[in-house]
Amino acid sequence: MTHGTRGGDTVGIGELAARTGLPVKTIRYYSDIGLLPESGRSPGGHRRYAADALSRLRLIQRLRALDTPIAAIAAVMTGERSLAELVTQELDAVRARLREATWRQGTLRALDDCPGPERLRRLALLAGVGRPEEAHDRLVRYWHWALPADLPPRLARAVVEGAVPAPPDTPTAATVLGYAELHALATGDGRRRQPQRHQVGDVASFYAGVVDACTLATEALATGCPARHTEALDHFVRTYARVGGHDDTPAFRAHLRARFRHGTRPDAFAPRYWRHALTVTGATPPRSTATGPGHLAAPLATLHQRVSGLPLAGDQIPSPYLVRYLSDGLG
Repeated sequence: MTHGTRGGDTVGIGELAARTGLPVKTIRYYSDIGLLPESGRSPGGHRRYAADALSRLRLIQRLRALDTPIAAIAAVMTGERSLAELVTQELDAVRARLREATWRQGTLRALDDCPGPERLRRLALLAGVGRPEEAHDRLVRYWHWALPADLPPRLARAVVEGAVPAPPDTPTAATVLGYAELHALATGDGRRRQPQRHQVGDVASFYAGVVDACTLATEALATGCPARHTEALDHFVRTYARVGGHDDTPAFRAHLRARFRHGTRPDAFAPRYWRHALTVTGATPPRSTATGPGHLAAPLATLHQRVSGLPLAGDQIPSPYLVRYLSDGLG
């Protein structure tokens, strides 16, 4: 054997091929692109590699067996990235591809399970979404546009977080279609602003009251605690009473009940938005650990039912009367 630049024994390309089972031309390719640098040449001009070439080549071979891209392997071989960092990066990439694949599957199922005219309508909706992450960003932009400009930032974040569901991790035909419907509402000509100061007075007090009531209602949904349901309803009613300068009395509750029961047009923005949001998030979404109660659709639907006495229709979809106050608040 000849000796490498650091004085250790070198190995030829044929021996590397024999010990790894890789074709010589594959090892030569790895060498040419810098993954397996040569240590020198034999007197006959044959490539020679340092003693650690076998372990390097086996690492390359194993990573390629996992379909790891050449560029990612190169970053590890040159020390730009550790193996642990590579695994994390590749896992994130696989998760992203999996999300894309499951979203596409849900999209195709939504188009498959419907009659011809409805299929064309759904196709237009779903095509408008594009990448679900981009649709999420557009929903967020809508709510920032729609909320009062002077709403405290932390409170605005809580409302936006609760009103904008993330694209579902395991989308079904129903949730993909629901998300597309939300996107179409928030980006269409019929979108509307949320209550402003001239409608509810102290916007911080109003929105904080609704969010706090939803936080309590979310806890009630999770625990089934009757006392928590009552506390959420009391907080919700008092928020509405303050807007008009009223006390929380039986007479005011009767007035609020009649107002909620009056309902809105089934094609109005507010009930449509929250019905679709409830389809996406489910009836008992987990509570947020960040700024607010998490998704607002389920607690809002629960509070509406307790004020109006109107039951929800189906397992998750609220009745056409969903949340009359959404025409006047958070809708």
